[in-house]
Amino acid sequence: MTTGEFTLSSVRNRLLTGSAWVFGAKIGTLALGLVLSGLIARLLSVPEFGAYLMTQTLVVVGSTLAKLGLERATVRHAASSLGTGEPGGARDAIRIGLGWGAIGGAGVALILSFGVGRWFFGDVLGSPLVVSVIPIAAGWLFAVALQSLCVESFRGLSRFGMASILDHLAIDVVTAIVLGGVFLSGRHASLDAVVGISASVVAVVLVVTGALLLKQVRELQGPGHVARTDMFRVARPLLVTNLGIYLLGSGVDLWVLSAFEPDNIVSLYGSASRLVVLVATPLIIFSGVIPPIVAELHAQGRTSQLERALRAGATLAGLPALGILAVFLLFGPSVLETVYGPDYRDAATYLAILSTGRVLAVWAGSCGVALMMTGHQRAMMAITLVSGSISIAGGLFAAPRFGAIGVAVTTSTAQVLQNLLQLILVRRRLGIWTTIQFSPRALIGFFTGKAEKEAARIAAEALVPDDDQS
Repeated sequence: MTTGEFTLSSVRNRLLTGSAWVFGAKIGTLALGLVLSGLIARLLSVPEFGAYLMTQTLVVVGSTLAKLGLERATVRHAASSLGTGEPGGARDAIRIGLGWGAIGGAGVALILSFGVGRWFFGDVLGSPLVVSVIPIAAGWLFAVALQSLCVESFRGLSRFGMASILDHLAIDVVTAIVLGGVFLSGRHASLDAVVGISASVVAVVLVVTGALLLKQVRELQGPGHVARTDMFRVARPLLVTNLGIYLLGSGVDLWVLSAFEPDNIVSLYGSASRLVVLVATPLIIFSGVIPPIVAELHAQGRTSQLERALRAGATLAGLPALGILAVFLLFGPSVLETVYGPDYRDAATYLAILSTGRVLAVWAGSCGVALMMTGHQRAMMAITLVSGSISIAGGLFAAPRFGAIGVAVTTSTAQVLQNLLQLILVRRRLGIWTTIQFSPRALIGFFTGKAEKEAARIAAEALVPDDDQS
């Protein structure tokens, strides 16, 4: 598992091939995600659906804490080791990531189950429905944490196909089949039943994923070593960064709103925030492919190729994002009714505000990935903490005064601020831009290879002796 000559052509081919895998899996995941959201919204009452979304956020945030920031550290060290011909380093990175991820997952699950979960969701947020499913949610987040680390290990090995299928697609397929059967039977499902099904499916897929990864790791024979201290040097700031990202409105805004608004408003806001992911999906697809490429290009000092790859991907992601925003702005109530049912039409305003903020974030491109994969994770951490703190503080100020609209505005504003600060830092530290390119010529040049041919021509001319100086 070593790489050959790393040219702009090879970067382009890997970007296109990897994006094709991620694109196919992401489209399937999106379709299934919408189906699952619709099924669950119809299986549960409006308050129960809001509680389910809050529980899902708990699983995401808890699993992020459990991973200790090791998912990106695994990708970075595995990809860098393979890029420099040291497969042993990739093997060490994966083993350290999974081992400590299991310890972190067990710790978070135990803390949540024995007191903290009941105190936070019961006493602070006043959500007895969430409290009732905390033991199941604890097991769910443990399985999600390990599954994510396995998937990122595949991504670090540039096994994009395997990573894309096992990331969410396989889980969503099985979950949709089970919940679809429940829905077609005409039975009402309880909140704990839906959460239990979700947790069980992840656990089953984790067993399969772990077995497949074990086979890959056994093939990593050769020189190279990554120490635990090297992994955690990268992981610690990334952990804080990841947690800070959730403060920016990846579900934590739902918790803030639940402290001031009734369950039906929380459910409406949550339904809109889940649909907003469609706007960012093109960039998410690109971000699923680019991390190992960024790590390798940076390790080899190929800054020009890095900028071309990042900006080309941002442009491809930005165009469909604008189209999705237009649909949400023009047909928001109809989209919400189609996905969730007629009870959710009133969430259209929240959908429009949150979607606009996400489009501006897409314009900035994968600037955060560029920072995390090039050794600037501490600066990224600082930016994310500042932006996340502004988001939470703004939400706590706005929620009792302006309700869900105020939370949506502060969340979107903080997301835009974060991406602007990241973009400026990428320019200062790496000397590149990651934004959308509005020049079709540059985009076409990257994907047709014209840019590489022109660079080769200039280099060849530079080697020709000057006759006047002969």
